[in-house]
Amino acid sequence: MANLAHGIYEALLDEDLSAILAQHPELRSVFAKIDPEEEPARYAAFLARIIEKTLSLESDPGARLRLCNEIVDRIAGTPNAEFLRNPRLVPAMKPLLLEITPPHYAESGVPRPETPLTKSTLFTGSPSDPQLVHELLQEMQSTDSMDVLISFIKWSGLRLLMRGFEELSQRGGKVRIITTSYMGASDAEAVEWLARLPNTTVRVSYDTERTRLHAKAYYFHRYTGFSTAFIGSANMSQAAMTSGLEWNLKVTAQDQLHIIAKFVAEFETYWNSREFLPFNPDEPQVLREAINHARSRTSSTTIFFDIRPHAFQERILDALESERLVHGHWRNLVVAATGTGKTVVAAFDFKRFFEKSRRQAKLLFVAHRREILEQAVGTFRQVLRIPAFGELLVGPHSAARLDHLFCSVDMLQSRKLWEQVGLEFYDFIVVDEVHHGPAASYRAIFDKFEPRILLGLTATPERMGGESVAADYGNRFAAEIRLPEALEEKLLCPFHYFAVADPVSVASDNFWKNGRYDVQALEKVYVGSNPLAQQRVATVLDALNRYEPEMAHVRGIGFCVSV
Repeated sequence: MANLAHGIYEALLDEDLSAILAQHPELRSVFAKIDPEEEPARYAAFLARIIEKTLSLESDPGARLRLCNEIVDRIAGTPNAEFLRNPRLVPAMKPLLLEITPPHYAESGVPRPETPLTKSTLFTGSPSDPQLVHELLQEMQSTDSMDVLISFIKWSGLRLLMRGFEELSQRGGKVRIITTSYMGASDAEAVEWLARLPNTTVRVSYDTERTRLHAKAYYFHRYTGFSTAFIGSANMSQAAMTSGLEWNLKVTAQDQLHIIAKFVAEFETYWNSREFLPFNPDEPQVLREAINHARSRTSSTTIFFDIRPHAFQERILDALESERLVHGHWRNLVVAATGTGKTVVAAFDFKRFFEKSRRQAKLLFVAHRREILEQAVGTFRQVLRIPAFGELLVGPHSAARLDHLFCSVDMLQSRKLWEQVGLEFYDFIVVDEVHHGPAASYRAIFDKFEPRILLGLTATPERMGGESVAADYGNRFAAEIRLPEALEEKLLCPFHYFAVADPVSVASDNFWKNGRYDVQALEKVYVGSNPLAQQRVATVLDALNRYEPEMAHVRGIGFCVSV
């Protein structure tokens, strides 16, 4: 290592490196401690490079063998080497053990993949690579069990692997498969065929609108310790596994054990997650309906899926129950980031109450927009598994009955609903986007009704010019999951936030009146032909072109001063 380039390193400090650094005191060198748990792997990798280089320079096979055994002898003499039996290499014409099989096993032996079991390999779909489907079949014929994590299963891809699945399952090898119905991309017949194989279990995510599973991975577990895994971009389709330019990395337990260990741990997490439900091939209708629904995007009948709350939603539901039964608080405010399923939480919360009341409880769900109400009534129907549950009172919708009502704030106010039904008619009231609560249009909900439970939902309680809705809920949050926690738990898509310096300063008192910004003063410098306004627009356009030069398909939203 004669010269050191400027940049980042992660190199162990040896005498050569120390000497070079000592010759260049003008350079800034940054060092760090090694975690004691990482030391064995780092030291082993350091030695492996030296030993491999030394052995490659030695042309005498006998000398190579002697050097290896001298190293082994040195290690065997250390106090902690009791685990070693006698690992000295033995001179032999054929020193590589390839298989151990029972007596009378087929003379052809165990089929082997073309790529090694001890060295990781990258498949890129190039003509020089073995075909992915061929390698998967060979791996299946020599594995003891197999785990598959795949977002789509197409019949065109399955038929290429049928022979391997049949052979593995028939000789007693266990197969576990996790897949999805997302976008209707899977073929239901293919999933059903797999699930009918002996020793094979399939779990499915029935969420057709979004998927958190985009992985394509296969794990081949071998009792010999020579396990392998394929992780990449190829779904189980003919094009992906034969002619597509898909990239897939084969990793082995012999050189990437930490990757294999993480694969196994993550797969177990998914397998035990309630998002992936056991698939029964004798009851295939739910999967078929989900796939057909996703493909057509229309359905004349209501399809009920086995919806269950996520773990974080369970925590919120448990917190609500504790607030009511332990602390005696029946007005409850839930703060949950947009996209974490506030309405689902409300539906499950009501379901508990509804079933305890022998389905006699009356519900009022209030929101300010028709779209929210239409989505909410669908969610409640799915959770309660009652196709005709609830009626809408918003826009063109008029309700014949009022006992389970999804109503807009405007309709509630204009109809004076409290006068029609009375103070105690509703047992359970849900107020969505409850941060609007301090507004005059919302006050009737809090002042004119006396439900058993009043549940408020919001992502942003700190709004409305400093007025807090928490006062209507005893100044306490029953439960909350904020944006950072939602992102950390991978409940939401991550986002990139680009902040641009504003050329217009509004720090002076000229833009501030009665404790808030003066809208008219801001309009003068933000809008129209004012030079500052033009400068500000130019800054925004420059930023857009810098961060998103192709604007043809971009969707944007602008927040205006007075709108």
